Amino acid sequence: MASGLPELPPEKGAWDEQAISRRGLLEGALGALAVVGAVAVIVPAGRFLAGNSLEPANAQWVELGAIESFPPDRVTRVNFTTNSKDAWRTVSRRGTIYVYSDDGGATFVALNGTCTHLGCMVQWKAEEEKFACPCHAAAFARNGDVLSGPPPEPLHQLAVKVENGKLYAEI
Repeated sequence: MASGLPELPPEKGAWDEQAISRRGLLEGALGALAVVGAVAVIVPAGRFLAGNSLEPANAQWVELGAIESFPPDRVTRVNFTTNSKDAWRTVSRRGTIYVYSDDGGATFVALNGTCTHLGCMVQWKAEEEKFACPCHAAAFARNGDVLSGPPPEPLHQLAVKVENGKLYAEI
């Protein structure tokens, strides 16, 4: 016999050479146990290392100023600084927001002053009625739409609210 198994008496039949051996069963069971153990260690360790970075950041409302400081006939630049917590630490975040009103101050529009191409800070050119990016000669309309240059999308419009005579933008 080529399989290395001893001969069986004819009344007992023949060996099932496709059946798994005790050794094969134990090897498979130990392999499965090793995989379960590895997953039980790796998943919590990965969650520990990732910290809160997998959770979406909470939006923050930033105070832009009193409503009276935003004349409805012009675009006003507001620089802000706020603290936000990332996965492991609290960081200071700075930025620029441009605010204007097209309806005499009844409602306001707030645009993020960061160019959507590479993150440069855009500048409002009042005489040309457009935002200009100094990095790659991009231009944006007053409402944030791309006029020219490489930016893939318009300036981001931010949610705004008025509370107690002050204007807030959600960043």
